[in-house]
Amino acid sequence: MTYRIGSAQGFYGDDVTRALPMITGGLVDIVCFEALSELTLAILQKDKLANPKRGYTFDVKIIAEKILPEAFRHKIPLVTNGGGLNPHGAAEMVKETAARLGLTGLKIATVTGDDVLARLGELQSAGETLANLETGEKMAEAANQNFITANVYLGAQSIAEALRAGADIVITGRVADPCLYLAAMVAHYDWPWTDWDRLASGIICGHLLECTGQVVGGNSLALIDSVDPAGLPYLGYPIAHVESDGTFVLTKTPDTAGHVTLETVKEQLLYEIHNPARYITPDVVADMTTLQLELLGSDQVRVSRVTGHPRTETLKLNLGRLEGFSRELIFNIGWPEAWRKVEQMKIMLNEFFKRFPSIDRIEYSYPGMNSLYGSIATLPDDPLEVIVRVVFTSPDQEVLKTVVRQIMTTGLSGPAGMSVSGTSVSGEPRYVIGLWPTLVRRELIEPVVDYLEV
Repeated sequence: MTYRIGSAQGFYGDDVTRALPMITGGLVDIVCFEALSELTLAILQKDKLANPKRGYTFDVKIIAEKILPEAFRHKIPLVTNGGGLNPHGAAEMVKETAARLGLTGLKIATVTGDDVLARLGELQSAGETLANLETGEKMAEAANQNFITANVYLGAQSIAEALRAGADIVITGRVADPCLYLAAMVAHYDWPWTDWDRLASGIICGHLLECTGQVVGGNSLALIDSVDPAGLPYLGYPIAHVESDGTFVLTKTPDTAGHVTLETVKEQLLYEIHNPARYITPDVVADMTTLQLELLGSDQVRVSRVTGHPRTETLKLNLGRLEGFSRELIFNIGWPEAWRKVEQMKIMLNEFFKRFPSIDRIEYSYPGMNSLYGSIATLPDDPLEVIVRVVFTSPDQEVLKTVVRQIMTTGLSGPAGMSVSGTSVSGEPRYVIGLWPTLVRRELIEPVVDYLEV
């Protein structure tokens, strides 16, 4: 018997209820929900600043109310990193929901230890410079010390421990995306944590599963001519049938929209990958260049011969730093002489920006023309219309509100035919949270597993 792992979330806001047909249909032995990204953690920090009891994704509540009762009835464990910045708060919410729904005997596990914001000084005292991987700047030398998140990418081991202890749902903080799935395999097959090839195969399986719709035809250029766009809202999410040697067959919920093909698997394999020969994760370094793909039939791709190398001595640590606030305005300019009007409008706007020295960044782009490809995009000579997006930032959100009010006084005084999007005018300043990527020695990070019972 193979071990069947379902994937029902690839980002915060994904349709987690697609786990239900997997569970009620007896198609899976476990379901994982991968919710986090750097952007997600920034959103959750904003939530937590407003309410200290938050910090986890709203999706966990949907899982607790709509999916957990069926999963518990069918004895199918659930794993989610939607605990985000507050796994214990998420666990308490799940406990209260389970009690209200009458789910007695439920065991809830939390995995924490990834949040090291309160330990940054301690880590530096232990010899960690926490230098920015992109700039080389040491943390202690940074002028802006307004760090508001600091989360280490944990691996699979603590989740596997919780599953072996009989947890019905495991809620974690920042666990690396594919490690959620690897944990399920290790817990089931008891792979040694030094069996690099099987661990690497499990990581590649998790990598293929973690983005749900992408491996079944969503976001696919290869299938652009064969995917029915009317079916995209109803894609059947992926399921992996994993064998004890790590080989697996990727498929999806049957009788649903979408396709699992060699092409969709290749697209997802290379998604968010820097070096296919060294895909670095907390548990193993995987080599994709040795793997083999085989199309077994409709919506069935077999993946084998993945190889792996020992895990690194460091773990990735991403910090979020508050770098002020931003506002944007969307203007519309029409023919004739659209570019001349655009230049006039930019000069006009810059007169307002000069009044506020704290405005420290101003960027213009033209959606539909160069907002994706920047300077390499060729702009038309005499367009019928131009959409102008201007983004400006300041440490002081009140300054941004004031300058917008002043800019709006030019509604009848600007270049000919200029108009502004009403929704952009009514917007509020948004936090600018910069990313500070760094590394930390593995031995300085200690994951913690706790349990609640209903």
